[in-house]
Amino acid sequence: MIAALLTSFSIFSQTVLLSGKVIDDGNKEALYGVNIIIKNANELLTDSKQLGTTTDFDGNYKIALYPGTYNVKFVYIGYEEIEKTVELIVGQAVVLDVAIGQKAEIIDEIVVSAGKFEQKLSEVTVSMEVIKPSTIENNNSFDMSDALNQISGVDIQDKQPSIRSSTGWSYGAGSRVVILMDDLPIMSADAGDVKWNYIPVENISQVEVLKGASSVLFGSSAIGGVINVRSAYPTDKPVTKISYFNGVYGSPRDDRYKWWAKEFFSGSNSKFNVPLREDVFYFVRNPMYGGLSFSHSQKFDNLDLTMGGNHFIDEGFRQADYERRSRFNANIRYRSKKINGLAIGLNSNFMAIDMSDFFMWASDTMPYLANPTLGASVPTQGYRMNLDPFIYYYKPNGSKYSLRTRYFMTDNVMPDDTMKNSTAHSYYMEYQYQTVFADKWNFAAGAVYAPSLVQSNLFGDHQSTNLAGYAQIDVRFGRLKANFGMRGEYFLLDSTQTESAFNIDLGDDYIEIPIRPVFRAGVNYQATEQTFIRASFGQGYRFPSIAEKYTATSLGMVNILPNPRLTPESSWSAEVGVKQAYKLGKWRGFADFAVYNQDINNMMEFTFGIFNPITFMPATDQDTVPSTLGFQSQNIGDVRVTGMDLSASIGGKVRNSLITTIVGYSYNNPFSKTGEDTTTSSLSPMLKYRNKHSIKGDINVETRRITFGVNVIWRSAMENVDRLFCDERDETTVDPVTYNSYFLFSSFILPGYWNYRIENANRQYINFDVRFGFKFSEKMRTSLVIKNVFNREFVGRPGDMYAPRRFEIVLSATL
Repeated sequence: MIAALLTSFSIFSQTVLLSGKVIDDGNKEALYGVNIIIKNANELLTDSKQLGTTTDFDGNYKIALYPGTYNVKFVYIGYEEIEKTVELIVGQAVVLDVAIGQKAEIIDEIVVSAGKFEQKLSEVTVSMEVIKPSTIENNNSFDMSDALNQISGVDIQDKQPSIRSSTGWSYGAGSRVVILMDDLPIMSADAGDVKWNYIPVENISQVEVLKGASSVLFGSSAIGGVINVRSAYPTDKPVTKISYFNGVYGSPRDDRYKWWAKEFFSGSNSKFNVPLREDVFYFVRNPMYGGLSFSHSQKFDNLDLTMGGNHFIDEGFRQADYERRSRFNANIRYRSKKINGLAIGLNSNFMAIDMSDFFMWASDTMPYLANPTLGASVPTQGYRMNLDPFIYYYKPNGSKYSLRTRYFMTDNVMPDDTMKNSTAHSYYMEYQYQTVFADKWNFAAGAVYAPSLVQSNLFGDHQSTNLAGYAQIDVRFGRLKANFGMRGEYFLLDSTQTESAFNIDLGDDYIEIPIRPVFRAGVNYQATEQTFIRASFGQGYRFPSIAEKYTATSLGMVNILPNPRLTPESSWSAEVGVKQAYKLGKWRGFADFAVYNQDINNMMEFTFGIFNPITFMPATDQDTVPSTLGFQSQNIGDVRVTGMDLSASIGGKVRNSLITTIVGYSYNNPFSKTGEDTTTSSLSPMLKYRNKHSIKGDINVETRRITFGVNVIWRSAMENVDRLFCDERDETTVDPVTYNSYFLFSSFILPGYWNYRIENANRQYINFDVRFGFKFSEKMRTSLVIKNVFNREFVGRPGDMYAPRRFEIVLSATL
């Protein structure tokens, strides 16, 4: 008996090493973060404890176990689960390598933005869309805004993003959608805007679009939603991509718009009837544009390197509206050999640009010429740069510690008007902790410190500080998944700080707490294997951007006035939705439907009016100085947006052809809750510069050598613009003096727009793009992309006619 006990003790006092590597069954790349769950199959351990570990950056794992027979399960989001049985014997180390395959359904896409941790798209509690690099490449979207415009419920109006009609046209200042690049904000400290051409589309793993108020996780500006651009990291094999394209603007449908022909300036049909000048260059061909981009990614032992670049030139379809830019980016990550799970790195991006900014047309018969009354076009030179040092540490139990930082600088120089120069520096630091416990609780918490400095002739010199702390917990109970999060935000701009949300009572005195709290909650219930029902509620809070609060400039006789009394806006949004995956033979896809409501309180919008030029208050009869006309950002009151999104996707094979289709419909009804808006062009209660209906679709057919695709976007007519530009009310019901003054002013700053809008008030926007591609080999292909195939004429915001038909030839290679 004693001998037997000693033998048993000897066996269990020794451990056996189980190790191996986990790779993707398709591309054979190592998988990081695979959960390996181990249970003693023979119940030899008295507590039958479930053990486990995770793979490191190279897909390797190892764990010491007592001798015995074990069931080893490999679990990774978006991949099929695999279970193996192994027998461990004293003195015999076991190597168990595993290849796991991806799940084919689109519904199992992996996303991060919804909760700041990886989860399936089907399991998130909010509406979310994902753009893959193939979509960007197929449509030759050399500007990220082009790719985003293809998503249902997302619209880019004059480069300003709007999700579910949260934003109209705000003259380039402020945003209700926060733009992230690798989870960190990439919006300028002065205007609070994003330059889409700064985002390196040549190095993207995917773009995640989160709809609805998301300030709990992403802070101010996330009232309408979040757009998160995620960079690609190297795989086991080096990859180099090179792409060149050249495009040409076709002639507009109306020959009167064709300014680039010499006949436009002189001759019997001239708009100007003036002799040609020797010192002026006139095109004798249609304007062209083109670009060259490259990317390279490679692993050097424990060092990951990704780099890319782009050079782009656009002569412009509007006179003196040009763009020349060069961009370079590099991402470096080192994975420690001594400390498993530790990684440090530096991401960087730089862009130099020389461009002009077109504001409004010369007239409705010369829409591609700038209005000289407003200073024509505005040449701008400058650069943008960000440096992002970071450090991550992943523990074997799944916990993660991260410190991510960003320095972002923008420098804008106006050669013709130095009073509009502006330089902005923003700093961002976020510490985050994540952990998983009891196999069903996922907890994330973090703290943010974000100061900024603006030195500007246009806005003045300003300093700001943003402090925040947040926490969110996600939990699963069988088929039900729920989350709850909260955030406290403090903001200081010069001497103005966050309004106190609550006070601490001290008897005869009290302490104001200048912190704005916001909350979110959501549930997702898996009703069947492929049916997911969700509901969510979220709050938002947005501070005015420096541009909205302090811009003081003029465009000809049009003034843009500061408003130091501008106060923050807040919002809440709620939605109910369902996502349904389906299989029809070899065809697979999903459908998603959501209804939602969003309230924005104390909304900030640019409004035209008559003001006191000293106090910047609305003019009164008691003013002792002459009044001035201008635009000013104001708190216009409370608004509500109700609507619905419907999208569907399906893909499958017909013989040797792979066909994929996606289509989406969006309905939005944004209106003021505080009564009639006296600044809108019509009596419709709908907010300005929004479209009530939109349909977007794309179909792609791919064979071994040939690809063909069609992309379509349709929007209903824009129901309201500023009354200053066009008063569409019944003329007989309007004061004649007021009506005529609006008409004269509109005719002066926007010649022809008044009548053009009335004649085309019900014109809907519809655009078709087609593409043809040919593969020379697996490494080289070419394509022809025709945009605005039917050469339709359309005006978005006032004075901004869209481009005519374009033709693009693309040649790309993967080495």
